[in-house]
Amino acid sequence: MQTPSEPKLKDGSPKLEWAARSEGAKRSVFGNYRADDLESSSRRKEALTSFAGNPEGGQSLLTSAATKAGLQTSIDLALARAFIHRFLAKAYEDPTFEAWRWLTDAQTIALLRSATAVLGSLLSPSTEDLINALQPDAFNSFHSAYLAAFGHAARGQCPLNEIEYGDLKADPLFQPHRLADLAAFYSAFGLEVAADADERQDHICLELEFACVLAAKEAYALENQLDAEELALCRDAQKKFLREHLGRWTPTFARRLASTTPDAALGALAEFTRVFIESECARFAVNPGGEDLLLRPVDEAAESMCASCGIPGLPPGALPTT
Repeated sequence: MQTPSEPKLKDGSPKLEWAARSEGAKRSVFGNYRADDLESSSRRKEALTSFAGNPEGGQSLLTSAATKAGLQTSIDLALARAFIHRFLAKAYEDPTFEAWRWLTDAQTIALLRSATAVLGSLLSPSTEDLINALQPDAFNSFHSAYLAAFGHAARGQCPLNEIEYGDLKADPLFQPHRLADLAAFYSAFGLEVAADADERQDHICLELEFACVLAAKEAYALENQLDAEELALCRDAQKKFLREHLGRWTPTFARRLASTTPDAALGALAEFTRVFIESECARFAVNPGGEDLLLRPVDEAAESMCASCGIPGLPPGALPTT
């Protein structure tokens, strides 16, 4: 693991070789994936150049003209993105004091600042706002705000599940189709949702974790000189996943959360999420979801079943009359 005495970036922060190795991070929601499975090796070779600014990928496989600096920049960029996706996935899990301690740990904060610095100045204001709000003694406030915003069901004020957001006139098969598509994405990369994850495939934590895996795979492909087809596959998968899933609904979710929560940490987390996901969309030339994305209507069949029992409208504890 990186230590303070090991190499640092120009701004004095730790190098990004640590991104998949952060000690104390919680396990993946994908039961058969470990972050260190995709760690890059220590070898630096010259066969590849930077993928930054090349959303389609795959076509920048070079020969001796590639430089070590360009390769390292590309690897650092992919690892930085992987770390931020994983950080956000941990932040949106059901709050526990152990997870909060990791999120607010000095090393985690340093890594977050380093990762966002690699991605550019666009993230800087929201990063500092989030860091300032992530105070170790603010767990109780964050926990209360989390429960108020998300509750114990999918339909809280700001649902954490993708299929709760969509066209009000969407096809009845909209939900099962999207869930099946997500399952196909995960399966295509050999990932299986952990048996104790307790979440649907469209939960924000799973989608963020999957984006982390894809970015880490890109870093692995770059460092291990995989061929252009492998690199193109990683990049294309990230672009499609943003366009069809994570980038479609997360900006709306984040705006909704930021405008409704009174908690400083949760509000700052929402704003950072929006800025980061929109920057990812820009990186891959994907249009982020618009502000007009609405919550889907409650299932009418389920509502009619409840209405038929005669209970709606009665005061708490009252029984319907016969």
